Amino acid sequence: MKKIILLAAIFATSLIANSQIVINEGFEDPANLIDYFTVNVSDIPNEDWSLGGPFDAYDGSSQSYLSAYWAATSGSIIDTWAITPLLGYKNGDIVSFYTRTETGSNEPDRLELRIDPTGDGNNPTPVDQGSYTELLLSINPNLDVGGYPEDWELQTIIISGLPPGITFTRFAFRYWVTDGGPNGSNSYGIGIDRFVVDGAILGLENLAFEDFNYYVAKNFLNISADIPMENVVLYNMMGQKVISQKLTHNNETVDLSGLQSGIYIATLFIDGVSKTFKISKN
Repeated sequence: MKKIILLAAIFATSLIANSQIVINEGFEDPANLIDYFTVNVSDIPNEDWSLGGPFDAYDGSSQSYLSAYWAATSGSIIDTWAITPLLGYKNGDIVSFYTRTETGSNEPDRLELRIDPTGDGNNPTPVDQGSYTELLLSINPNLDVGGYPEDWELQTIIISGLPPGITFTRFAFRYWVTDGGPNGSNSYGIGIDRFVVDGAILGLENLAFEDFNYYVAKNFLNISADIPMENVVLYNMMGQKVISQKLTHNNETVDLSGLQSGIYIATLFIDGVSKTFKISKN
């Protein structure tokens, strides 16, 4: 069952020794979408963002995803925003989500992910972007046919553009399409699912991890450190343990071939202490 988790760890305390999941949203239950809101500043605003649509969700029940489509306007310019909860973020936090449009669509779509770098909270208007001036990601910026993912595709962004330290602010998903609407050539519709923000906890790294490195290649997680490692545990984004492997050397590999594509949380133990990091398996 998908659910939102705000400012709380989704795993055991040892899992978040160096990381915490700030948001893990699957859009399963509208009643749990606390502090989300929408702003539609299209030329002739019409339909709002909704849940579900013509294709199945990335995970969870079939209609558990956020969606916007051509009916956001009765005119021709779509500019509608889905604003996320007010929480504490910092540069270096990792944002990920899945998005797609309909297979074979000939009506191009565009999506932006923006952040309010000041936390002022000024909403977008028909003539400006409000406080959401920092563009983190643009998908299909030129509105090319076939330029938007036609199957669920993972997007991963590292937050930048914020002041030092923690800023209490919001993200905005902007569905922005020109020559769209009921009579335009563009704007079929898009879905957003499994929106996650993973924030590293500020603090000193343990000396055991001073020269720690990792990367994923050819279905293997490769990890190395200056001293022998002890154990590594992997969890999926639902908090389920999927791999637990004992380690004995400075350089080790973990076979990921049995896992589905997606984001996983790994916790590595060295010299009695742990470090948590996120990996992506394609």
